Amino acid sequence: MAGEKTLAIAPTATVSSKTTPMVVRTAKTDERLRTIMAILPASPLLLFMMAFLVVPMFFIFKTSVSDNDIVVALPRTLSSLKGSDFNGIPPAAAFAALGQDLDAAATSGKLRPLGRRIGYELPRGLNIVLDASRAVRQIDTASASPETWKDVLVASNDAWSRPGIWQIISKYDGNYSSFYLRWALGFQVVRDIDGTAAPDQGYDFRSIYLRTIAISVLVTALTVLIGYPLAYVISNAKGRTAALLLFLILLPFWTSLLVRTMSWIVMLQTNGVLNSVLVGSGISAEPLKLLYTRLATVLAMIQIQLPFTVLPMISVMKAISPSHVRAARSLGAGPIRAHVTVFMPQAVPGIAAGGLLTFVLCLGFYLTPALVGGPADQMVSFFIARFTNEELNWGLASALSVVLVVGAGIIAFPFARYVAKHSSERI
Repeated sequence: MAGEKTLAIAPTATVSSKTTPMVVRTAKTDERLRTIMAILPASPLLLFMMAFLVVPMFFIFKTSVSDNDIVVALPRTLSSLKGSDFNGIPPAAAFAALGQDLDAAATSGKLRPLGRRIGYELPRGLNIVLDASRAVRQIDTASASPETWKDVLVASNDAWSRPGIWQIISKYDGNYSSFYLRWALGFQVVRDIDGTAAPDQGYDFRSIYLRTIAISVLVTALTVLIGYPLAYVISNAKGRTAALLLFLILLPFWTSLLVRTMSWIVMLQTNGVLNSVLVGSGISAEPLKLLYTRLATVLAMIQIQLPFTVLPMISVMKAISPSHVRAARSLGAGPIRAHVTVFMPQAVPGIAAGGLLTFVLCLGFYLTPALVGGPADQMVSFFIARFTNEELNWGLASALSVVLVVGAGIIAFPFARYVAKHSSERI
């Protein structure tokens, strides 16, 4: 009997050991196919985000670290400066190489980009480069000695006999650097012709970031305070009342942002609607300065952001069962205590989602502060547009964009995790 059991069991064990890996591979293949089929409907959105979000962000980051104006325009100069000591000025051979590079840069159209790039760190850097270019055109390049190149360049501008401009040229001998990112982060980048840090750095970007965050936090807090009771009323309203209130919330979405901002100019200007009411009712003896102030910026941003705050709250509040509050009331809690201890904690994911959406959108606000705010109310986006369209400093504009995106991500990430966690629990 023992031999028969062994003969009966052995073939079964052999078949099982061979088929088990195959069954596992088949199950994994099926799982991968199910995953692919589940993702397939979202593929157009993923491709769209890849083409119009990820790829542009990559090029913005690349532009923020690209810094090749000097190495492209002055290859001979950089080669001659290797190993030089910049406590003073370089040898005459470096002046000869610089003169030849400037002559070639003027012909190839690289002279002005070179001058602008040096001018970012050295005041009047563009003029220094242009003066030197005009001077070297007077030299017989075939027979001029290094001492002649040096005398002509120093005569064109005294900066060439000082170490500051040579320190800048020798420092950027590659295609990439952290110069624009350091500038955007508020580090000291401007120097004088002697190479020491200049006291006037132009733009105080750290104050601009703090101002942007302060305005965004203020607008978000006020929008949540105003939007919470409004969302509560809409979520508990019935029939035509709920439809009318929801229509009033959605109405701004159908109106141009520019039109909504212009309406605030009509309201807040010196002879506008609000000042006419204040003066006409005797509340104020003369028109108040309301336009081009921080108050105008905050009011206009609250009006524009309110729908983005209220709609996520409504979606969460509608999912809260009224029986929870009724149960608390039946146990003796007052209306306010029942709302604060039972209803509000369940509405927190909606409040966080609305507040997060509002805060992130506020960080990138450009049009409204530019039209109704004063010079001291402009946010980071205003300077990004300025450096892109007016000053053509795309490296700094890209660096400011990178800092804004990374900063917004760092600030918003904890809230985004909280909202995602509680949203998945509700699903």
